[in-house]
Amino acid sequence: MATTATAVDTGATDARLVRIVQVALSIGIVALIGFTIVSTFWTTVDGGEFKYAADYWYTTCGLPFAIVGIVHAFAVHKLQHGRDGTLGAIGTWLYAIACAELAVQCGASVLAGAELRWGPTYVLCSFLTFIALALLAAGSWRTGLLPKWMLGLWPVVWLLGSFFAIGPGPLLLVALYIVFLIVLPRRVAQRSS
Repeated sequence: MATTATAVDTGATDARLVRIVQVALSIGIVALIGFTIVSTFWTTVDGGEFKYAADYWYTTCGLPFAIVGIVHAFAVHKLQHGRDGTLGAIGTWLYAIACAELAVQCGASVLAGAELRWGPTYVLCSFLTFIALALLAAGSWRTGLLPKWMLGLWPVVWLLGSFFAIGPGPLLLVALYIVFLIVLPRRVAQRSS
C-alpha cells in the first residue's frame, strides 16, 4: 500500500516538474526569438555605455536565458530521481552557479546602462555552462529519460544559442527547446506507465 502511495506522489511531482519545464522553456523561446531579432536586425554597441534601446534589450535577454536554463537543468536532474549520479548533481549545481553569475552580470549591466566587464567572468561562466551541461548530460546518459542524441546536442546547442550566440544562432536553441517540450512529457509519461 505504501509503495502505491509513493508511486502516485512521485508521478504527481514529476507531472508538476514537467509543467514547470514547459512554462520555463516557453518563456525561453520568447526571449530567444526576441534576442535573435535584436542581435540580427538592430544596432548595438560592443562594450562600453549603452547608446541604443537595443543595447538594453540585448543585455536584458540574458536574464531569462539564465533563469530558464537553471529551471530546466534542475527539473531534468530532479526527474531522474538521482539516477544521473554524481556527474548529474555536479553538472546541475555548476550550471546553476554559472548561470546565476551571468544573470547578475547582465542585470547589473542593464541597471548601469553599460556593459560591465568583471574580468574574464562572462567568458569563463559562459564556458562553464557548457562544461556543466556536458556533465549533466553524461550523468543522464544511462538513465533513459532523454534520447542520447538530445543529450549530445544539449550542451553544444546551448553554447551556440545562448551567451555566445551571434545572429540567428539562438534559433538552434529554440528548436532544441521545442524538441524538449515534445519529448520530455512523453518520456516521463512512458516511464510512469
